[in-house]
Amino acid sequence: MTTIQISVQDDLIHFLGLEKIKKIMEDELFYQRFRLMESEIQSAMTNAKNVEWDKEFEKVREEAYKEYISKNKQ
Repeated sequence: MTTIQISVQDDLIHFLGLEKIKKIMEDELFYQRFRLMESEIQSAMTNAKNVEWDKEFEKVREEAYKEYISKNKQ
């Protein structure tokens, strides 16, 4: 991990405070990392050969539903 320094306008620091600005930046960077991972997953799925994703997702959805039903019957 790398630490960076950025310039922030004084009025923003006064209005929001340093902790709020830090939180905003951390949240935005977390979101951008999530988008990057999502893009990589989409690319890998697109490049996968001989996989019918609709069938795979339906199979997992049905298994999850059966597990949900069995846990809620008890």
